[in-house]
Amino acid sequence: MPLFSENGKWVIAAQKFSLDKGVTADAVNSKTAEMIPIDILEKIGNSVTRNVMPEEQFEITKYKLRTERQSLFLQLSAEYKKRDALVLSNYSDYKLKSAIKESQKKIDEIQKKINANLESLKKATEENERKVQLVSEQLSNQTGDSSELSRYKNLFSNIFVKDESLIQQEAVSFYKDDFTSLYSLPEDLKNLSITDPLCEKSIVSAGINTLVTGHFSKYGDYISINVDLYAYPGAKLIGSVVEVGTVQELELINTSIAMQLIPVISNSFPVELQIEIEPQEALNKTMVYIDDVLQHLENGKLIVDSGINTIQFVSDGYKTAATTYNFEGNKKYKIQVSFEKPKSGFLQVGMKKPLNGSILMNGERALEIDGKKSQIAINGKEILGEFIAENGETAFFYIPQKLTFDGSYVIINPKPRDRMAYIDKRRKIMYGSYSLLVISLMPTFYTYANYQNNVNLYKNGQVDYQTAKNWQTATNITRAISIGCALFWGYELVRYLVAANSVLPEKAKAGKLEDFTIVNLDQASVTPAENEETINQNTENKNDGDSE
Repeated sequence: MPLFSENGKWVIAAQKFSLDKGVTADAVNSKTAEMIPIDILEKIGNSVTRNVMPEEQFEITKYKLRTERQSLFLQLSAEYKKRDALVLSNYSDYKLKSAIKESQKKIDEIQKKINANLESLKKATEENERKVQLVSEQLSNQTGDSSELSRYKNLFSNIFVKDESLIQQEAVSFYKDDFTSLYSLPEDLKNLSITDPLCEKSIVSAGINTLVTGHFSKYGDYISINVDLYAYPGAKLIGSVVEVGTVQELELINTSIAMQLIPVISNSFPVELQIEIEPQEALNKTMVYIDDVLQHLENGKLIVDSGINTIQFVSDGYKTAATTYNFEGNKKYKIQVSFEKPKSGFLQVGMKKPLNGSILMNGERALEIDGKKSQIAINGKEILGEFIAENGETAFFYIPQKLTFDGSYVIINPKPRDRMAYIDKRRKIMYGSYSLLVISLMPTFYTYANYQNNVNLYKNGQVDYQTAKNWQTATNITRAISIGCALFWGYELVRYLVAANSVLPEKAKAGKLEDFTIVNLDQASVTPAENEETINQNTENKNDGDSE
């Protein structure tokens, strides 16, 4: 039986979802019932690792031993019937005694195997009790706080140190190694509950350790999806998720379901975060959010669930810092936050060649200065800009962060044009030159073949010198034409690649700082609005290597 201990994998499968009452069983809903679990499995992926707890290990061992005992009992029953049937056989006394002795020998062997199985079950039970007791000791070693969070904190801090065999890690894989393969119960079992022993036997026989089941209902443009997660053997419900949204956002709903199921599937442990905040004056007024939920920071430490978490640090008077990271369970992470104060001031942009048009930077229209320069407020971040000519054609540019300081002056050389039309034009010419090259090769090969043939004929005296000379001349001419076509195609290919690369924004160059013009904004026709403050991801994520 393909249990996890035999192949080192924890197999996850999904069933086709069912329709709730009131949902029309048409082709669209039937296809939706298939695609939802497939999409969820795809988003879960096969890079997840499950921590198999002692209880699950014991359930698998019990199931394996129970199946073995059932098989041995059937063999024992058959051997008893065979032995009893020997009495009715027409055997001599000697042959009958010999046959009964041989049958009894087989019965004794089977009984020994059953006794050994029961002894293995006893040892497995004692081992499981020992592990459970060890876990209980870890939980009872706490002082003061007896909350669930504190219990888990103490567990994951010591459990691997005390006994590494308590937890086994298994790589999660898909049923039939294909997330599109949905598991289906045999026809005679489809009306039974998924937790029925007969269904459990069928599921375990298929090598499935976790089964995703679910149902959904639809009302108008809205859909509600209910997902249940069962662990086998044992048919234990280990997780449930309910999500509601519009049908148009079905992929987003499936992503949310998968993200909620991953910690349940991996059976992950909490994570300890050690947070260091600079400068010191920002520490006391810092608020920490985990997935948009405000957290209480105690002694610079936080306990969070493992998995993908988004952490935001907000401090009055400083830029917001944030990071998203996939935290692995039973580990410590050090997060260093360096708050920066918002930068303010103005940057001016000049053009290498005079062009009529307007400039947008970070989505805002820049202030035009005497028709030669434009000015924009800065926030210390790189700037993505766009020059828009009077005919509507555009050219993009960007200003690197090192040039975005108050009083900075940069120069751009925009070349506005319809990029897509230009790229399409160059592509057509490149394809035309390539076609011309291919066509030119045909007379080249033809004349070269005839030239070689006539050379051989001339050596044998079958043609005159002038005929062979004419074919040589024709070969040289067609070859020269082909070479010219090849050069033309190579030239157009380069031009096409340059055109395709022209969609990338031009990098602004530093100008002379003395060219920055001080402007009285009160007299300006357009006042630039301050740029919206963006999230500053200055958070450095470090695993301190002290995984406990």
